[in-house]
Amino acid sequence: MSEIILEDPGYLCAPEDQKSLRLQDEKQQANFELGVSMLIHKWDILTTAVENNWGGADSANKRDWITAIVIDLFTENKEVDIISIHETLFNAMQDEFEASVEDDSTVVIATRIVQCYKDCASNNFETVQLLYKKYLEKIAYRQRYGRDSFTNIQIIEDPENPSGSDEDGADGDEDDQMMDVDESSNNNNNNNNRYQEPIVDDDGFTLVVGKGRKGK
Repeated sequence: MSEIILEDPGYLCAPEDQKSLRLQDEKQQANFELGVSMLIHKWDILTTAVENNWGGADSANKRDWITAIVIDLFTENKEVDIISIHETLFNAMQDEFEASVEDDSTVVIATRIVQCYKDCASNNFETVQLLYKKYLEKIAYRQRYGRDSFTNIQIIEDPENPSGSDEDGADGDEDDQMMDVDESSNNNNNNNNRYQEPIVDDDGFTLVVGKGRKGK
């Protein structure tokens, strides 16, 4: 893993009276977990790995586990930064999928996770909710046209609006500043599980199904 130098390390530190970075407000925490899940599921190299079973028959479960361990970084530690998230993602791809991520996508995802945390801590859920809305639309589209390669994440309760009468969300132009919610192509046919091209747009921005470390 090459050395990474960032202008903004994205350092987060919990208040002195808290044992971890877990958001004390349940609505904030629920939206943050949803945002992490959306980001992980938008990670193209991981999508490619899952759809091609690089991690075996339980590749989809391994993706859910990656979401869980990223959230654990915040719920079990007082300090988190972009590099610590990047290292978690990088090592997980190597350990679970035998894939070497040679671009900077782990840093991009880590940066957006930090931004998601900051937004949710400020009660700004617009981007997360728009992502969730687009995600549901994507599921409906693939079900309609028989595209079953997309893994369905089921959410029991919408963290933004438990009653189910959610508003449509924020303006797309504002949300695109954090992440890109357009569907991207997953046509990587690299046979040795190595990924070299950038997989997240510069202006682009993944509920946890599984919790805790999964055994191989």
